[in-house]
Amino acid sequence: MEEHVYKRIEAYISGNMSAEDAQQFESEMATQPDLKEEVALYTSINHHLTETEFEDTNYNTAYKKEIDTYIESEEGKALKKKLLKVKEAYKATSQEEAPTSKTRPLYYILSIAAAVILVFGLLFTGNSNTDLYTDYYQSSELPSFTSRSDETSLLSKASLAFKNNDLDTSLSDFKEYLSVSKEIDPLVYIYTGLIHAEKGNLEEAIAQFDLLETSQSLDNSRALWYKALTYIKFNESTRAKEILTTLLENPSNYKYTEAKELLDKL
Repeated sequence: MEEHVYKRIEAYISGNMSAEDAQQFESEMATQPDLKEEVALYTSINHHLTETEFEDTNYNTAYKKEIDTYIESEEGKALKKKLLKVKEAYKATSQEEAPTSKTRPLYYILSIAAAVILVFGLLFTGNSNTDLYTDYYQSSELPSFTSRSDETSLLSKASLAFKNNDLDTSLSDFKEYLSVSKEIDPLVYIYTGLIHAEKGNLEEAIAQFDLLETSQSLDNSRALWYKALTYIKFNESTRAKEILTTLLENPSNYKYTEAKELLDKL
């Protein structure tokens, strides 16, 4: 985008627009998805640079969460570190050239941020990792529990809640099953891992998949597949590649063919 657009974004975010101009700008965002995403992106980046709150409900929550998740990843933390250096360097330059100035042009920092993102080979508004996760995650392939035992009835209830996107109920039911069951079905950990992933808890999700991987189940290689998908969901491409490489060490592993395709696309 051109510099004048960044200036308008800066004015809007900082509250320096008149009520009439702000209303006009919001109307433009309503009809221009790219502009709305750009404002959300830059607001989120500025939030992470300044450690200020970002609670404006005018932005797409899922999009903001996607940005936040990336920024908290290893690659995102490295990017944030670079941007903080840019901020400090610009601040020092501004003080030398204009000691009385108390503000910094947001568009300047964000232009550099955009350049750094391109160097990293990342583009937030067209997140290919999100597309890959959507393409390869198939809810229809999740395990089902069909026995008539009381324990399995609890599993069926928990898995149904998961499919209905009632994650809290699903996790509660799975935890109850794990606490009362004498013989745990390790495939449960696929669900508990995915629930934690949906809740934004990467490490806990991976810990659940680890429990499946280290089990004696013949299906323990499924853990590798869901680990890889989860790392992709969280924009951890390097870790995803490592897991897929491990999965490909044995042609009998779950989703071996798909893992080859996915690794080539990362």
